[in-house]
Amino acid sequence: MELQYNFPLTTNPFQVIADKLKMSQDYVISQTTALIDAEVIKRVGMYVNFRSKGMEGALIAASIPLENLEKFRREALHIRELTHNFVRNHPRYNVWYVLKADSKESLERRVRDLMEDVRAEDYVILFSKKNLKLAVKYDIIRGISWSKSERTPDKIPTAEELGLNMEFLKALSLPLPITERPFKHLAEKFAYTEEELVDLLQELRKKHVIKDYGATLNGDKVGINENAMLLINTENIEDSCTRIADNLHEATHVVLRESNKRWDYLCYCMLHGRDKQVIREASLNAIRITGARSYMLLYSLENLKPGIVM
Repeated sequence: MELQYNFPLTTNPFQVIADKLKMSQDYVISQTTALIDAEVIKRVGMYVNFRSKGMEGALIAASIPLENLEKFRREALHIRELTHNFVRNHPRYNVWYVLKADSKESLERRVRDLMEDVRAEDYVILFSKKNLKLAVKYDIIRGISWSKSERTPDKIPTAEELGLNMEFLKALSLPLPITERPFKHLAEKFAYTEEELVDLLQELRKKHVIKDYGATLNGDKVGINENAMLLINTENIEDSCTRIADNLHEATHVVLRESNKRWDYLCYCMLHGRDKQVIREASLNAIRITGARSYMLLYSLENLKPGIVM
C-alpha cells in the first residue's frame, strides 16, 4: 500500500519508505524485488500522458465473430499502441479496446484495417475528448480500486511546448530500477543531476504530463479479480463525468468521449474489485452522483492482452 499510494518523488525513495515504516532500506528493496518477481507488483514508475506525446486516443467497441476472436487476439498482441483489450458482456459489441495513434485519421485507418482483417460485423470509435482521471490504485484491505481525484487541466502541454524531446518522455514510461537511487541512470543519460531530474518530474507531475506514479499492482494477485466498465448517459454529460472524477474514488480511469451520432454513453470509467458486489455498489454511487438517465455496467469476461503495454 505504501509503494502504491505514497511512493516519494525523491532521489532516494526506498530510504524514505524504510524510515517511515521503521525498516532497513535493504529490506524494503529486497521485498519490493521479491514482489515484482512474484508478479504481485507489475512495475514501479510512472506513465506519460499520451496527449504530451501529441497523440490521439479512442475506445473502440467491436462486434467480432467468435471464430475470428483468436486471430484478433494474436494481432492485438503485436500492436504496441493497443491496450485495455477485453471481451465484455455487451449484447452487440463483444470486444472493447483502447488504441492510440499520431492523429485521428491514422487511428481510424488502423482500426478499419484491423477490423476488416478479422471481419468485424460492426464497430464504433469513441475518441477521447478529455481524460479526467488516471490512477490505478487498489485498496487491498477493502478489496476495491480507490484513489483521490486530481483535477486534470483542459490542456496538457506537449513535449515540444515543454522543450523536451520525445526520447526523454519515452524513457519516463519505463519501469524504474529497484535500487537505492532509481533515478541515477536516467539522470546521467539525459545530462541532469538526480536533484534536477526529480525537480523536473515534480513539475511534470503538477502539469499532469506524468501520471499514476508509484507501484502498479497485479489485481489478480491481491484478490482484485473483477473489473467493469461503467458507461453513463446523462443530460449534462461533461458535468456528470467531472462529478465522477471528483467524487467516485473507486474509479481508476475517467474519460469523457467526443460526441458520436451512433453512441449516447459518452462518460466512461473503470471499476475494479474483489467481487461484483463491491463494483455494483460503486456503480450505484456513480448513478446517484450523476443522476444518470441510463447506464451500462460491462464486466470483463476475458483479458485479450494481459500485462502492461507501454
